[in-house]
Amino acid sequence: MGSGELMCSGVFSVYMAHAPSGIEFGFWFVLYFAAIPLAIITWAWHYNAYIRKGQYKLRELAVFLLIAAFFTSLASFQLTHMYIYFHSPASTGTCFTGSCVLSDPILERYHIPGGEIEGQGIPSFGIIKGYWMYDTIPMVSPAIPANVRAFVVVRTVPFVPVTDVVVYGVKNGHVTGKKTIRIFWPMQVGKRLTQETGLRFTVILSGVGGGPGA
Repeated sequence: MGSGELMCSGVFSVYMAHAPSGIEFGFWFVLYFAAIPLAIITWAWHYNAYIRKGQYKLRELAVFLLIAAFFTSLASFQLTHMYIYFHSPASTGTCFTGSCVLSDPILERYHIPGGEIEGQGIPSFGIIKGYWMYDTIPMVSPAIPANVRAFVVVRTVPFVPVTDVVVYGVKNGHVTGKKTIRIFWPMQVGKRLTQETGLRFTVILSGVGGGPGA
């Protein structure tokens, strides 16, 4: 499903109340990119004497990387949340199952077809959040505004530095298509979303300006 399937006529609106602070965005941005390299550097420094003797302490390295992967997965989820939530009037609570997302009141409130979404397939477990994306986002080419109407599900499994973004195009109360975007570490979240949708995803930080995007 291309970006065209997410479009219908509408009014431009940016949900500035959902803009993260520079400190919040910066914290998760640095954690996302730094956790795994820092774990390797810390392991190499801590076990330097053993490594020089050819004793590489791979079990200890695995523990360092596992901890780093956990924090990286959380950071990936939070960064993706910021990019999607900025363009959404509402989101579900944080869930751990797909059925929890589909039972959230926002589906009824915004006439989102939960049965059709379930039929298309929804992530079954992990840290999951759903969003009613309703905004106008500039396209990459041609550089014109695109009106986006979609239910978006963001899912990360702890300890796995990969975030899935599942986009269900919605028009006239029906699902028009589904697209899954997979964000692997160390991909930049905004750039990946832009590449996969043809829309310029960015985040305006409250009191600062635009965050990293396309």
